[in-house]
Amino acid sequence: MSGINQAKRLCIIQPLLSNYSRETFLELAEYCEVDLVFSPTPAGTGFGNVLPPQNSRIHYFVVPTLKPFGDKVGMIQWGIAKYVFRERPGIIMISGNPRYLTFWTTVLLGKLLGIPTYAHGHGLFKKHKIGALYRLMMTALLKLVTSYICYAPIVRQSFINYGFPDQKLCVADNSMTNRFPVPPEQKTGKEVGILFIGRLRRANRVDLLVQVLERIRRADGLPLTLHVIGTGEEASLLQRDAVARPWIILHGQVYDAEQIQLISRDCFLGCYPGNAGLSVEHMMSLSLPVVTHDDLASHQGPEPSFIRNGVGGLLYDHKDPQESLYQAIRSLATDPTRLATMRQAAFEDYQHLVNPPLSARFAQAMMLGTRSPRSEVENYPGQQHEPSLRQAKS
Repeated sequence: MSGINQAKRLCIIQPLLSNYSRETFLELAEYCEVDLVFSPTPAGTGFGNVLPPQNSRIHYFVVPTLKPFGDKVGMIQWGIAKYVFRERPGIIMISGNPRYLTFWTTVLLGKLLGIPTYAHGHGLFKKHKIGALYRLMMTALLKLVTSYICYAPIVRQSFINYGFPDQKLCVADNSMTNRFPVPPEQKTGKEVGILFIGRLRRANRVDLLVQVLERIRRADGLPLTLHVIGTGEEASLLQRDAVARPWIILHGQVYDAEQIQLISRDCFLGCYPGNAGLSVEHMMSLSLPVVTHDDLASHQGPEPSFIRNGVGGLLYDHKDPQESLYQAIRSLATDPTRLATMRQAAFEDYQHLVNPPLSARFAQAMMLGTRSPRSEVENYPGQQHEPSLRQAKS
């Protein structure tokens, strides 16, 4: 078929292996064999220790990340250059973080060795302005890669807004498939809980949410509760706050989707008061309208741009967080008709994001061709086969 990459092996390079990406990589193995290269998760970050996908068509390589220049720039995933020379994968897809020295060595090697290399990233959407050197760097990036796969339309638009050509830009809406969703018809309308899913760190502002809910309970007499799923460096502070507030229910680190579904059945709303990412989509899949702030460029990722403000969720004013978040939550807690409409819209928006799934969007962007027959591919997690583990050596 003309224009199709008939690659026998796709190499995916990630800084870490997240729980959300697990199923996407499993599904990509239905198109071709996959080499998954990633570094161990640092302790105490709230990411947890995600088991690599179990599938005989996926091989994974665990490499250390070196930081000779600190945490901000010049990070090296040691052994990746040697892997590319030795293994010669048919296609490379790499996390598009230009602060990693490994990113530049990989795209350069891809260019030199004739390996189609795709970057996948946030682009410029977090940038309020760019200087001449940054513009030169992004120009070089676009020249070196086969294509830049944008997380969301807002990412593609950010390149265009800064005057970059769009020929190498494509979009694969960043999404996660929840195998245990909650359709809106399964909500009772009597739920009083608000759900937070994510890492507990300062930028996520769970402390702000606690303050606002305390005000609503005191001033408006609404018996709202807060369900928190996650852990991280701020966990001990939240545990201290919860001692005197029995309406704060800490579930800790939960990755089991069915358990998260059960917790969500007590909730009518999802709230991520700080800088959010894919968690907003998880909450949408549970028929929870999501409330988060409106400074999209400050978010962890572009996923909050998928929230249709006033339709499937609310974006509160980040310049007046206390009052604006209070009004947003209170307005939905006291208007069941509006809440029911938003609940329906949130779930429909989630369905739009995952149909087709992210794996199919990646496959289309990289022209991987058609999926293998299901009989040729291993089952999803729970099968007996052990994944292949190879350590990339220095």
